[in-house]
Amino acid sequence: MNRLVAYLIGEARLSITGASPQNYLNQLTQNGISFWAVERVEELCYHVSVSKRNARRAIELAARCFCTAEVMYDSGLPILIKKVLHRPVLLIGAATAITLCFLLQSRIWVIEVHGNKRVPQDVILRSLAEFGIKPGERSAGIDQQQIKMKMLNAVPELSWLAANRTGGKITVLVTERELPQEAEVKPQAGNLVASARGIITDYNIAEGMRLIERGDTVTEGQILVSGLEDYGLCMRAVCADGEIYANTWRQGSIVTPVFAMEKVYTGREWKQVSLLVGRKRINLCGNSGISVGSCDKMVDVKRLRLPGYVFPVALETAVYREYSLSERLKDPAAAQSELESAWRAQTRAAMIAGVIEQTDYRFSRSDTVYVLRAESTCNEMIARLVPIIGQYEGENDDGTHYQRRTD
Repeated sequence: MNRLVAYLIGEARLSITGASPQNYLNQLTQNGISFWAVERVEELCYHVSVSKRNARRAIELAARCFCTAEVMYDSGLPILIKKVLHRPVLLIGAATAITLCFLLQSRIWVIEVHGNKRVPQDVILRSLAEFGIKPGERSAGIDQQQIKMKMLNAVPELSWLAANRTGGKITVLVTERELPQEAEVKPQAGNLVASARGIITDYNIAEGMRLIERGDTVTEGQILVSGLEDYGLCMRAVCADGEIYANTWRQGSIVTPVFAMEKVYTGREWKQVSLLVGRKRINLCGNSGISVGSCDKMVDVKRLRLPGYVFPVALETAVYREYSLSERLKDPAAAQSELESAWRAQTRAAMIAGVIEQTDYRFSRSDTVYVLRAESTCNEMIARLVPIIGQYEGENDDGTHYQRRTD
């Protein structure tokens, strides 16, 4: 018999023991009792399966054939239903679970936002909450088109929004507006001037009239490439362009305290356990008034998750470790190394492009601070673009004299 049919009608597994089990099987056939899965265990012992409703008749027929029949086990859907009916708590639990599944599907429990880069997720979630999309609210009456229009008005940085519902989960897809890129406006005419004094080492001029040579010493503000190209009979105003490198010198001093503040842990610890439901915090245990000014805080958050869902329910455990601050004398060698690294980083940040070739340091200590005086020789790009502002004086259309002057 088909195993599915056997499961649906119920199966009784019988153990037949007697002088002639074969005659017993013949008697089952003559009385119209179907059987299957005949297994010979021993010469005088057979195992056979019959339907649950024919099990009693099959046992009675065994005595006519000088055999004994015992039920080894029952299985199948009728047996399962009978067992479940005798366990009311299980039935109530199953009914409650089914009911909760339908109820949970009708409310919002999880909101996910995708596609945002510049607009913070909290801004989008707060705006959605104002329009009724938040954990715990009913999800059946969400009008996607209406929510889209309200959200685009509330958050101008968004150009498109869609809210898709899957059970108790709302997936919000957004597209942000593209900000217009401000094009760099170049002046019609400009000079390249030196941003610092130095000795010219290399240059690469793309536009303009070069006024320097390699090895020239220049001062801050000196014109290196003119934006007025002189062709003898006429002059042409251009925006000078190019890269000019020079040896420059940078000097200065930086300081750091002689004493550093160090944490010394007292050994006292506190634990605080809180239940987070949405934006609400419920303190389960621990002192909620712990002063965190002199404590380190370590937080462990465990969220309620199901496959594909992250519910807005979490258990937060915070451990506070108390410490006190004490002064510690800094090692002079470590302080000097720290100041030298800071000087190099500061010097590189001050250059648009270039390298530090050599640095001389002088390290000293006063009562409260370590002082590092440094002088670096750099090879850096010193050309900066300065616009040319033209002024016109003199002759106009009425015949008076005019002259063009360029500053």
